[in-house]
Amino acid sequence: MATSVRRDPIGSVTGFAIVFVSFIFRSLISAPTWVWLVVLAVGVLLAVKDGVSGLDVVTLGIAGFMIVGTLISGATTATSDAPDLRKLNEPIPLPAGYGFRPDGLQRDFEHHYLSKPIPVKTAIQAVADVVDYYVAGLAPEWTVVDPTEDLGYEDALKAQASFRQGDTSNGIGIEVYCACVGAGLSAKVVLVIQGLNW
Repeated sequence: MATSVRRDPIGSVTGFAIVFVSFIFRSLISAPTWVWLVVLAVGVLLAVKDGVSGLDVVTLGIAGFMIVGTLISGATTATSDAPDLRKLNEPIPLPAGYGFRPDGLQRDFEHHYLSKPIPVKTAIQAVADVVDYYVAGLAPEWTVVDPTEDLGYEDALKAQASFRQGDTSNGIGIEVYCACVGAGLSAKVVLVIQGLNW
């Protein structure tokens, strides 16, 4: 003898009503997301407790739409609240006297510059002077976080420093080094400025 499952139309209608009312009033009533998810879960459970039929499909569709909308909205909010690291706004002008020009490697978050050719000894001194220029020019609003200097090939100096703007998460990093030109009688100073997030 076959057994038949008795459907509860009141459960389907009640579940649909809960989900539909949640859908309508979600934007009008301020409540945490978890509260709305619990209400949706109750409505869906009431609707499908005896199986899925016509009205239950509509209930599941509305509930699914609301859940996906909540997830997309949360992801969009998290993305829009994050600082835009892809944009570098240089806080002070480039140091004067070296003829710095963009070298073609410009990106939204990183700028590269080359000086005009200068004598090697002057270029080596310029590396330290450029870092000092940023340390002095950015104070007191910016804090030096990580200054380093290294001697490299043929005593060429490479220096870098990171700066943080006050108590914000905004920062910049600079890297300065020499690039020999021709037979090594002159050099260009390379300056790289990057946007950072602390």
